[in-house]
Amino acid sequence: MSARPEVTDLLARVASGDASARESLFERVYDELKRVARGQMRRSGEWLPIDPTTLLHEAWIKLDAAKLPKLDGSRHFYNVFGQAMRQILVDYARSHTAQRRGGGIAHTDLTERIEEPHKSADDLLAVDAALSKLEACDPELAELVEWHFFAGISFVDIANARSVTERTVRRHWDLARMFLADAIGSAAASA
Repeated sequence: MSARPEVTDLLARVASGDASARESLFERVYDELKRVARGQMRRSGEWLPIDPTTLLHEAWIKLDAAKLPKLDGSRHFYNVFGQAMRQILVDYARSHTAQRRGGGIAHTDLTERIEEPHKSADDLLAVDAALSKLEACDPELAELVEWHFFAGISFVDIANARSVTERTVRRHWDLARMFLADAIGSAAASA
């Protein structure tokens, strides 16, 4: 998010109808968004059937030409991009768990040890459900989680975007994590 003014300028040019600005925007944010996608892939586990490039491009497609002109600055862009990545990962997790529960024919090899390769998909769905609860209670904390967890934005950059100290962002992050852990624990206990 360090090049925010340039991203904001490019978004303004897209909104004014500059056809070359959309491509310039994609080129400008590509490396940063690819880094974010790689981080998501590492955190999500090996069950995902896509690679970071595909995740990035699917998220970009979700931000189609109709949505880009409506984005109000780089903060809004990164927020919407984080939401797009979250939706894509959750859709893959839902599809993956549906197949695991009989939605498709499963090939099973007998081995000496039992693995839990699907745990990450279940974890991602639990985080998504907990994040939806947090969003209903405190939209700013939910936005912080989306920015840091799903969009990979650093605490320093979030603090700059929100005009607060990094320490404040870290305190809010701790509060959000406690809420999410409690919501995930409550859901697991009731299941």
